[in-house]
Amino acid sequence: MMRGAIAIGSNSTRMLAAEKEGNVLKNILRGREETRLFLGLDEEGNIQPERLEYTAQAVCRLAAEARAHGAQEIALFATSATRDAKNGEELGKRIDELCGLSLQVITGEEEAGLAFRAVAGEERRLVMDIGGGSTEFTLGEKGVIAFAASAQMGASRLLKSYPIACVSDAEEAIKEAKRVLSPLAEKILHFPMARGFIGLGGSCTTAAAIQMGRIAHGDQVEGEIVSFSEAKRQLQLLSALPLEERKKVPGLPPERAVHMPHGLCILIAAMELLQMDAITVSGRNNLDGYLLST
Repeated sequence: MMRGAIAIGSNSTRMLAAEKEGNVLKNILRGREETRLFLGLDEEGNIQPERLEYTAQAVCRLAAEARAHGAQEIALFATSATRDAKNGEELGKRIDELCGLSLQVITGEEEAGLAFRAVAGEERRLVMDIGGGSTEFTLGEKGVIAFAASAQMGASRLLKSYPIACVSDAEEAIKEAKRVLSPLAEKILHFPMARGFIGLGGSCTTAAAIQMGRIAHGDQVEGEIVSFSEAKRQLQLLSALPLEERKKVPGLPPERAVHMPHGLCILIAAMELLQMDAITVSGRNNLDGYLLST
């Protein structure tokens, strides 16, 4: 049976429709809209009305795509920005009014578990999912999770507090990312070292695309290896450019130019703290994990 799932993230809202055969997803359709929900939170922590409406409409458009592809069931969940929002229930009500989907807001630990499920293998793996509002870490092997946690550190969250207009700004942003991530890194380092370090989320896939020199996502970036030095090179390049010039960098989608340096700051901070010299990028995400788990 074809099923679909939609995830309302802090930067984008994504859709996956697929058939599950054993432990494999087939006949896959992916969709995405840049909804920037975290940047749509006001000073009181409420989703601004226009951003709430835009996101609700985007969910309904993606649901229509999934149904047109044959999805008979569609699940809907939300992550960091909606967890933070004081009026997150209003978003759920509006989506229900528009297209009859019921919204579930998942915890950071649940989000980490779904990311791990998307790429779980036999070897001991550390999975990092850099989002807009949070970053999740999951460690496990043979499909069994040994450690899962979420940090309040994402690309859009860092952007709000540490705008980057030059290389020195980026260095300050890295320091802040390390400050927030270090408690989780210390716990992870108490476990036996992972053989694989897998990076999920838009910051990781975009870093792979920039390395490739062209817009790429999903299976196109699967298995691409991004070194620590390459992440540093990209950050130096992007942080020194005005926003309009960033948008012209090959491989960088223009809509991600505003917060991509911050995603790289988080990636660099995590690699330093965890003593990793490279990540293997996956184009899969928590939607894959959800459909594989249900």
